[in-house]
Amino acid sequence: MIKAIALDMDNTLLNNQKQISAVNKKALKELHEQGVKIILCSGRPYKGLKPYLVELELLNPGDVCICFNGGLVETSKDQTKIASHTLTKSQLAGLYEAARSNQFPLDLVAENHVYSLVELGKSSYEERLGKLISFENTNFADVPEDEVFYKAIMLKDLTTAQFASELIKQSGNFHVTGSYPEMLEILPPDINKAVGLKAALKYFDLKPSELVAFGDEANDQEMLEFAGIGVAMGNATAKLKAVANEITLSNVEDGVAVFLQKISDQF
Repeated sequence: MIKAIALDMDNTLLNNQKQISAVNKKALKELHEQGVKIILCSGRPYKGLKPYLVELELLNPGDVCICFNGGLVETSKDQTKIASHTLTKSQLAGLYEAARSNQFPLDLVAENHVYSLVELGKSSYEERLGKLISFENTNFADVPEDEVFYKAIMLKDLTTAQFASELIKQSGNFHVTGSYPEMLEILPPDINKAVGLKAALKYFDLKPSELVAFGDEANDQEMLEFAGIGVAMGNATAKLKAVANEITLSNVEDGVAVFLQKISDQF
């Protein structure tokens, strides 16, 4: 029996206009009212999930969301931390040196704030996130020593991302993933969405076999492999489709709702 649904956001639950379709919204609200746990699971900060939590009415006691690709698991209503995994400035020093030596930009993401290291060149990360989180243009030397970070971002172009990926792995103990081909997300070691979901399921006293998870990109792979049913969107990467148990329609075809209807007898 399925008792929980984990959902990546961009290009999975959201359409290309960053909206939840009426069909997807109806399907999720109905299941939530039946007691099924709906877990938004994203690389975004909490502020980036909050509008969708409101829209789906997921701000009740007991509702949980996962931010920063599994780095932070918290209650949706009052942001009580269930699990939190961060990096220190000293842990990121080698990464900064690799970025400086090889001329790729770097943004350091704290819980409610991003430090954009403009000495390395300004990336388009702030433009991409809009006003979901505040940005401060600064230099690495001026970043507070006691600050902690949920991830770092390298965003430039596909060629740079491919080149930088191996350098980043050599510069420190990190997990490197991405929600877009041209963007690398540098996380604490061994952190991914499956780690976040494991903490969430423990909080709910549920098993992975009672979970269905939806995703479209590389940073969803561990989550799909962890879930009892891992579902790749029709617009997912070929690699993700290869590890998924099921493939549904794309994010612009209500793929989430279509698959949930397909397995309606399992709820």
